Amino acid sequence: MNAEDDGMEVPIPVRVKGVYIAESAGSSPAPVVLLEDEAARIVPIFVGLSEAISIHHALSGELSPRPMTHDLFISVLESFSASITNVLIDDLDGGIYYARMTIKSDSRQSEIDARPSDCLALALRAKAPIEIREKIISEASIGKGDVEKLTSIDNFLR
Repeated sequence: MNAEDDGMEVPIPVRVKGVYIAESAGSSPAPVVLLEDEAARIVPIFVGLSEAISIHHALSGELSPRPMTHDLFISVLESFSASITNVLIDDLDGGIYYARMTIKSDSRQSEIDARPSDCLALALRAKAPIEIREKIISEASIGKGDVEKLTSIDNFLR
C-alpha cells in the first residue's frame, strides 16, 4: 500500500530558499525561513532569531568556533551511528506549523515530533531531504510580491 492508497498525499520535496526578516509598521522585525518547491511555490515559516541564525549558518556553510546546539545534536547522532533520513513539515494548524524528523540507526528507525525550525536547521546540517504536504503549500504559499518585501538576514547580522 502506498501513501496515496491510504488517503495520505505524497509529500513534496522543498529546499530552503533563504532566511529573511519580515518588517512591518508597528511590530518587531520577525525572522522567516522560505521553503521553495520545484514549481517555485514559496512557503514562509516564521522562526525564532537563534534558530534563524543557525539555519543561515548551515545554509552558508559558516562554522561556529564552538558547536552550537544543532551541531551538537548532529555530533551525538553520529556518535551513535544514527542519522536524520528526512524531515517532513506535516501540518499547519492556527498558523502553527508542525514537523517530524526521521532518525535511523543500524537497529531502528524513529519519527520524532519537533519544531520546524529545529528540523530545518538539523536537516541542512545532515544534508537530509526536506518535504512538505501539498495541502500546506496550497494553504500557506506566498506570492513573489510578498517575497520582495523581505530583507535578507545578512543585512541584520552585519
